Amino acid sequence: MPKWLDDYIFNELGAKYCRSNADMTVIDWDKSDMLNYLGTYFPRSYAEAYCIFNHCFGTYYNFFSDQEEISILDFGSGTGGEIIGLATVLSERFPHLKKLKIIPLDGNGFALHLFDCILSETRKHISIGLEGISSPIHIEDFYDLNILDRVIYGEYDIIISFKAICEFVTKQQFEKQNAYEHIVKFLMTKLSKYGLLLLVDVTTYNNTTNEWLPMMLDQGIVNANAKIVERNLGYNQTFQVTHSHKAYDVSKVAWRLMLNK
Repeated sequence: MPKWLDDYIFNELGAKYCRSNADMTVIDWDKSDMLNYLGTYFPRSYAEAYCIFNHCFGTYYNFFSDQEEISILDFGSGTGGEIIGLATVLSERFPHLKKLKIIPLDGNGFALHLFDCILSETRKHISIGLEGISSPIHIEDFYDLNILDRVIYGEYDIIISFKAICEFVTKQQFEKQNAYEHIVKFLMTKLSKYGLLLLVDVTTYNNTTNEWLPMMLDQGIVNANAKIVERNLGYNQTFQVTHSHKAYDVSKVAWRLMLNK
């Protein structure tokens, strides 16, 4: 993670490193909890997004090579580590790019406030213009997905969701139905032509559904008739990130990249 970003989240915002292995429902957390989340999971999401997109853009995907503006939607953005990681890669890979239009969606107001602060600081360190509109929205079940039509206008070149859908599974907000299936179906309709949808989630055994989350993820994508164009090998990929409060922190996630043709 860049030193300026490390300094800002830990020294300016007061982030704390505090790892938890329990099934998390971040949407309910208060300010203190979110500062722990910021110091622990923001760096991981940054590293995961940077590495995944750097790999994909470097190997085959070049549809954005001539675009001057890219629109991004983050479903369950939290404090936005994945957005800043993606923005960093885009600034490095696409020299013609001038602006990113970002909509972070999340139900936790503390998380969105922290993201707004980080986005403001990021503008000082990145060559691309960053236009962000935080959108607080709470989804209780699959019926509420229609509410997003009031927030999401038009189509998006890149849609991402990092370690957010697992919370719907844990809280059984989609009853006994596959949350990944419903969310993939909905988000695919919001992609522009040749747009990308990247889902990243934890690889744990979920104690609520008694299923491994990567298996639920894959079945949901199949049920949604979406096409995976790139994915990690096996059921997880290990990422390492080092920052001022933890050396070689390890994160294991499953990720699937889908393309709208």
